[in-house]
Order: sequence, then structure tokens, then C-alpha cells
Amino acid sequence: MASFSTNFRSAIRSLREQWQRAILSAVGILVGSSAIILLVSIATGVQKDVEKQVTDLGVNLLIVLPGRINEGSMFNASMIGISNLAEEDVERVKTVPGVRRAVPITFVGGGIRYGKNTSPSTLIIATKPDWFLMRNMKLHTGRLFGTSDLDKPVCILGGVANSKLFPNGDGLGKRVDYNGAKYTVIGTTADTQAENSLLSMGSFENVVYVPLPYVKKKVGALQLDRIMVQTEPSHEPKSLVKAVDAKLGERLDHETYSVLTQEDLLGLVFKLMGILTWLLTGLTSIALFVGGVGIMTVMLMSVNERFKEIGIRKTVGATRKDVFMQFLIEAIILAVVGGTAGLALSYTACLGLYYLTPVKPMVTIQIVLLSFSVCLLVGAVFGLIPAIRAARKDPVDAMRHE
Repeated sequence: MASFSTNFRSAIRSLREQWQRAILSAVGILVGSSAIILLVSIATGVQKDVEKQVTDLGVNLLIVLPGRINEGSMFNASMIGISNLAEEDVERVKTVPGVRRAVPITFVGGGIRYGKNTSPSTLIIATKPDWFLMRNMKLHTGRLFGTSDLDKPVCILGGVANSKLFPNGDGLGKRVDYNGAKYTVIGTTADTQAENSLLSMGSFENVVYVPLPYVKKKVGALQLDRIMVQTEPSHEPKSLVKAVDAKLGERLDHETYSVLTQEDLLGLVFKLMGILTWLLTGLTSIALFVGGVGIMTVMLMSVNERFKEIGIRKTVGATRKDVFMQFLIEAIILAVVGGTAGLALSYTACLGLYYLTPVKPMVTIQIVLLSFSVCLLVGAVFGLIPAIRAARKDPVDAMRHE
């Protein structure tokens, strides 16, 4: 322990004497570690956001998609184009024991307006009243449409859509324009802070709900894009996947649809996000590698410039292990200092993003531990060669060197 403390003090003294060079070495680690922490924190925040959006759909849900999803793939060519789902499939699903409700959903499009206010990002969803029972939707004003409104030009505005079309008030009772038709706003939903979310533009608060039968009467042929299925509380959604799949298979080809739970849907999204995160992390790790090379270069130069110091230490009793430990400790200290500064910088950047942008990074204890572990590893690995070279110096040759 005494030997380690002596080597540690020697390392600190050496770094203090060459503080400009030490700072330049630590900057490389700072850049690399802060980039990785920032990226992973943003990815974690986005993942939490996605999870919230999916869970906000409701509880005990199954989702029927057009197209077959296999082998953990999120995309399938059959999902692009015509959906084979139909109203009769909704009625079939309702007969499955354990199913409480089933409701069709059609994504009609976007481009709703009120006067000069437009919202191109707002999604128009055509559905039926059971959808509101499945989501347990909270109203801000007005009411939800019921069975008596299915053949009427009425609509319900989500919180984000309402604030975009009516920035100075509420849209209740107003008539909005969509595709050449006028829809009367009979209700607006409560905005559950979706505006502050990165995914708010694609959330269920940035939508306008219209009655599916009325839209079908106006448009004519209209395909179903989703069938949302709510199970009884006594039945786990996953336990009904096979039954719902079999019931749909009585009319449809099994390759033309998929039945997923919320966990399945999240798993697909998280798998894609995980691949992208690791890819970007690998790219940003190049900066950390460059920082490690910088430490190694500086330490090698330091060895060449400190021949006499090494010789004196060995002459007064220092062993090869002592010299090795001193130089290794110097490299690790540079990496840890750079990593700590990178953590502080990235945390400050995360706070700025959190309060000033829709991005909500999450700096967790796991991310902090990952940062310090990587910095320790970089310092140890890139400090080995200079430490070994210093330890192998012959004390007589070192003393001769000027």
C-alpha cells in the first residue's frame, strides 16, 4: 500500500509539472466520452418516450396489422400497400372467448385546417366509439362521439392538434376543414404533456378522430389499417394471440396479417433502436480511440523526456514495478479526468436538451458507470506500452541521458 501511495504521488507530481500536455491528452477522452454519454442518454430517453406512447394505447391490447412480421423484423413488403383486413374480420375477432372489444382503425391522412391555421403533421384517424372505451380517453371539453354520431360530420381533436389549430382558445363547436368537407368539433382531449415529447407529432394527442362510417360514405372504398383488440382483464393478451390469429385465418391468408401484443410491438421498436444506438456508439467511439492514442503518444514522449528521472528513481531503490505503476497511474488519471469532464459536459448538454427541446435524454447510473468503466479501460490499455517501456529502462543508461 505504501508503494502504491508513493507511485500515486509521483504520478500526480509529474502530471502537475506537465499540466498543459496533460490537459491536451484529457481533451481527447473528454470529447469521446461526452459523445457516447450524450448519445446513449438520448437513446434511453427516446426509448422511454416510445414505451409511453405504446402503453398509452391502453391496457390488455392486441394489435392486428396487415402483413406478416417474422423473424423479429419490423418491416415487411406486404405491409406496404393494400390491407386485406375488413369489417367482417372485426366481427369475427369479437366472437373469440376472452375478447372484450375489437375496433377498426383507418389512417385517413392529414392536412386539416381551420381558417389560416393548418397542421400538416396531424393524423386523421377514422374509428368507432369503442376505441375511446379502450383508451379510457380524458376529455378537456365537450364529449366523445357515440353510435348516434357515426353518420355525421363530427370530430374530436387531440390536445396537440387542438393547440395547433386553435392557439388562442378551444376548438369546441368550431367547424374544421378536411378534404373539402366541414367537420364540427364536438370534443377535445386533455393534453397529457405530449407537446413536450419528442414523439408528440406522432402521438395520439396530435390526431383528429372522425367516425369511420361517415368517412366511408364520403370516400367509398376504404381499407382498414389496424384492428385494435381489447382482452378481458382475466385473460393475458399473449394467451389470446393464437386464438385471434386462428379466427382471422378462417377468412384471410396467414401471410396477410399479424397479431401482436404491446410487448411484441415494443420489442420490434427497441430492437431497431438498439441496432442504431450501437452503430452510432461505435462511430463515436472513434473519438475515444483517438483520445486513447493521444494519451499513449504523450506518455511515450514523456518517457523519452524523463530518462533521468527514471534513472534516479531506480538508483534510490524503485523497482521496475514501481516505475511501471507510476506511468500506468498517470495514464489512468488522464483518462478518468477526461471522462469526468466529459460526463459533466454531457450532463449539462442533456439538461439543455431536456428543457429547451422536445428531446428528453436520461442520464442513468448505468450510463455513468459505463462511462467511467470505458475511461478506466482506455487509460489502462493505452498506458500499458509507455509504462512497460519506462519500466524496462536501464538505470545506468537513463542516468547518462541528457
